[in-house]
Amino acid sequence: MIEAGPGEIRQLCCGTGSIVEPSEVVDAALGALDDRVALVGGRPMALDSLWRTALQSLACGADDPASGTVILHPSWWSPSRIGLVAQAVESLPGEVLLRPRSWLSRQVPEAASAPSVVVEIAERLVAIVGTDISGIARTGEPRAVAEGVARAVSEMLCGATAVVLVDAPAGVSDAPALAALIAREVRDGGASAIEIDAARLAKLALSAQPTRSPQRKPHPPGRSARCGRLRASAWRGLAAAAVVLAAVVPVMAGVGRHGPATTAATTFLVEGRVAMTVPANWVVQRVLAGPGSARVQITSPADPEVAMHMTQSLVPPNETLAVTAERLQRAMGSEPVGVFVDLNASGTSAGRPAVTYREVRASHQVRWTVLLDGLVRISVGCQSRPGGDDAVRDVCEQAVRSARAVG
Repeated sequence: MIEAGPGEIRQLCCGTGSIVEPSEVVDAALGALDDRVALVGGRPMALDSLWRTALQSLACGADDPASGTVILHPSWWSPSRIGLVAQAVESLPGEVLLRPRSWLSRQVPEAASAPSVVVEIAERLVAIVGTDISGIARTGEPRAVAEGVARAVSEMLCGATAVVLVDAPAGVSDAPALAALIAREVRDGGASAIEIDAARLAKLALSAQPTRSPQRKPHPPGRSARCGRLRASAWRGLAAAAVVLAAVVPVMAGVGRHGPATTAATTFLVEGRVAMTVPANWVVQRVLAGPGSARVQITSPADPEVAMHMTQSLVPPNETLAVTAERLQRAMGSEPVGVFVDLNASGTSAGRPAVTYREVRASHQVRWTVLLDGLVRISVGCQSRPGGDDAVRDVCEQAVRSARAVG
């Protein structure tokens, strides 16, 4: 069994104790997950090739293809990330199964016959995996983060009794300490909490028996170089990358690890200093050209004119919505009349105070919400065809409600 992210790519169980030292290949494999090409030693290298190299070096079943391999990935990874890993494992020997971390966490005996919620700690946020997935940014003091996670868990449980499994992954900064704080807050709220550190996860891997998935077919045998562990740096370069933290992999519903699987429909998009919830199956891309500011665009697969946009910028400590509105008003003055209309310096959107305005283009309109969160100005644009606001209303309200500064 191989742990693939969030902070390391390492072997969880194989009957050996050998260790492979950190490498640029693995740093790049985890640090450039949402790009097609990464720099290794100053030279470009295709990301799928990086992942093949990393996983092949850890596959200890080359001499026994019948044993197969289980790849364990973060439960919140996006479909594109999981697809990248799935493509890379085609070169591994025997049958290869991909499983979310929450699947292995739920192998603890305490969750055998009880509903469970899994809390997975990452560098910049904490994901809460139940029948749905939510997240809390790792900003502020650790205790405040732990309190926020405990509140989110309580809201997810909605009074039901469940075991809360707190996963502190290897290679994630201060994960064990934060896990202890979260577990304490959860227990103070009346729920049962179990901490799962890297050592306990490895023990669970030794006894776990994954169910074969009909979607995963046996792959042709290959050769692996060595067994051990590869450590990634702490998400180096993440601030400049758009990272989709997704919840579309099957996650167990509130009936323990033996219950039916459900699929969450939302994803956490982290771009620079901002995180927000977006539809899991919408296409994410950076837009650096064309009208308007550089931005991230999230487009509906059903209609290219239905989309969301997100921009961000740092602001002075004394910035207010009134000052923001004045800045926007000046910027709009340089555009043709009628492009930007309906500026409201004291508006609200999804229950949040905001500056709102509308951008009118030939084939669509964009309703913009501008928020302030600390030193970050967040702009969320809701794009639809003229008269087609309903097509994007719900997902945009969700995005605006969830948009937060995370760094």
